[in-house]
Amino acid sequence: MQLWQEILSQLGDGQPPDGDVREAIYTVWTDRGGYFQNVKSLQSFSPQEVRLRLRRGALRVAGEGLVVAKYAESDILIRGKIFSVQCEEGG
Repeated sequence: MQLWQEILSQLGDGQPPDGDVREAIYTVWTDRGGYFQNVKSLQSFSPQEVRLRLRRGALRVAGEGLVVAKYAESDILIRGKIFSVQCEEGG
């Protein structure tokens, strides 16, 4: 947790944000897929789009040949070509 607070303090005004600093954590590999943490639920999925609900807000993952390869607890592994990840209000 301290690592995330350090990273976020460097990205912001020197202070970590209030609350859970692990809101939307994900890693995307070119042409392979992505790993998403702290997901509350899977809202929808298709080969071109996956929508993930977070505690606050949502993520829209757009790509080609997308497949939900693993969904365990609050982590999701998506395979396929990911073109973009967009944060959305609400959820």
